[in-house]
Amino acid sequence: MSSQPPHPLPTGKLVQPPKAELPRETLAPLPAKPTLIDLLRGRLNTPRYGMKFAVAQHVSQSAVQALRAGLDEETVLACLLHDIGMGVARPDHGWWGAQLIEPYVSEKVSWAVRYHQALRFYPDESVGYEYPELYVSLFGADYKPPDYIEAAYRYARNHPWYMSARSVTLFDEYSFDPAAPLDLDPFVDIVGRNFRQPAEGLGRDNSATTHMWRTLIDPNKPL
Repeated sequence: MSSQPPHPLPTGKLVQPPKAELPRETLAPLPAKPTLIDLLRGRLNTPRYGMKFAVAQHVSQSAVQALRAGLDEETVLACLLHDIGMGVARPDHGWWGAQLIEPYVSEKVSWAVRYHQALRFYPDESVGYEYPELYVSLFGADYKPPDYIEAAYRYARNHPWYMSARSVTLFDEYSFDPAAPLDLDPFVDIVGRNFRQPAEGLGRDNSATTHMWRTLIDPNKPL
């Protein structure tokens, strides 16, 4: 048997790639054991990924409307967390957000966050939800959602928790007031009752999504 490697090894002097200067945000330090409220205030309070609104500003407005409408606490929490995936990635943020929060919330909350992304493309006259005009400008007048979105919509439409996810889409579309201050105080008790805050702090426990919280906490890490 030959002792030669399957492919020839490179020879000569290795050339290091030029160092790239990455843009870095100036981030305020978080507490040693960061909570969900800490993350909303300290990491999700500035626009990212080309968005005009900060995630925390938008979702808090959505949750206020759900609270005023008298919805149950799980649905209010789903409204508060529905775009939290935007802190990790803009495409498929419903799926990213649901995965991010799954270890800490009820199945109903993560389900509503996941499926709001598909439901937003489909009107529901029973609750007064129309196809958003914004989507016409983003996707075009003849846009047809991809098959996985269509399949997710049809699954969610017949699910017992459909109205929870639909409520997220309803309050999603009317929550973009740039003059509204970020006020999370109305939700502190709701979060305390419905979000399983790890004693070690988010990003410091051993859940399946700890690495995602670490990304939110310190997006400036080079690797």
